Order: sequence, then structure tokens, then C-alpha cells
Amino acid sequence: MFEEIFKKGKIFSSDYLYIKALPIPEKHSIFAFVVSSKVAKKATERNKLKRRARHIVKKMLPKIKKSLGVIIFFKKGTEKITSPELEKEINDILNF
Repeated sequence: MFEEIFKKGKIFSSDYLYIKALPIPEKHSIFAFVVSSKVAKKATERNKLKRRARHIVKKMLPKIKKSLGVIIFFKKGTEKITSPELEKEINDILNF
């Protein structure tokens, strides 16, 4: 499933994130979060970013009307922003 999203997904970008999204035939949307070691050297920092993003996306799920497959990639500098700033970035980019 994620290979297809990666190959055929439409790209949306912001200052700290870029996503690939593709409508899927499933009943529920699926999300994947990718934090490169170039963004955060320590695994604990990468995991913290993914946990923060999962929490934000979980709050947004009722607002997402159609089933989507989404891969969220974090850009360098994302590790320095606060949770409210990350939430604004994710909200802005998912309101395509």
C-alpha cells in the first residue's frame, strides 16, 4: 500500500513537512511518519517527533472526509519547532 502511495501520491509541501497523499479504497485513512536521521540524529528525538505528529493527526481524523493514504516526511528544522507550530503546519498541509 505505502509503495503505491510513495510512487503515485500527490505531493504537498510546507516549510517543515512534505507529504504524499493518495485516495485509497479502504474505509479508514492510513498515515505513515518518516523522520530521517538527517533531521534528528538520536532515535529518541525522531520518535518524539513521530509521537507528536501522531497525536495531532489523531485529533484531525474526524475532519478528514475521504479515505487517504498519507506519508508525512519531516524536513530539517522540524525538531526545533513547538507542538502548536507543528500542529499548525500539519493542519495547513492536510487542508489541501
